[in-house]
Amino acid sequence: RYCTYLFTDVRGFTALSEKLEPEEVTYIMNMALTAQQEAVQKHGGMVDKYIGDAMMAIFNAPLDLEKHEEKAVLCALDIKKNMLEVNTALALKGIDPVFIGVGINTGYATVGNCGSKTRFDYTAIGDAVNVAARLESGTKDADVDILIGHETAKNCDLDLKLLKPISVKGKRHKLAIYTWT
Repeated sequence: RYCTYLFTDVRGFTALSEKLEPEEVTYIMNMALTAQQEAVQKHGGMVDKYIGDAMMAIFNAPLDLEKHEEKAVLCALDIKKNMLEVNTALALKGIDPVFIGVGINTGYATVGNCGSKTRFDYTAIGDAVNVAARLESGTKDADVDILIGHETAKNCDLDLKLLKPISVKGKRHKLAIYTWT
């Protein structure tokens, strides 16, 4: 299925976990993940899973979603906005701000129930999904909060900025990347 995949990750999560009690980390993560989930839902996406301090979302599955590429990018912008509100609430409790990296990519993947004979989950598997995850990881080196793959960017009617191509693990060629201007 042709979908747009969005990955997020909290920057500095290990350092955060080292200096706070587990209950405080859980409180912060619940706030951060709720802020992200609300943005995904607002734009018609589906949260596929939470992986510790990370989230994976799919746009255009299980239900068809027009302009899913653009909606995923707008979702990322709302995630940034929602995280500002989370950080304001954390500051009132004397807790340092939390920052999120977002990677977005569009392409074909196998979407459906995957797993073992006794346990499976609805998810997406394929190169386009892996690239979205790699783009999220690349946000640190690119010094931006949001990285967008070429296939997503070419199908968006948004003003995106082309960045210098990057190398990512598992890909022979550098990837064309974009960010929000």
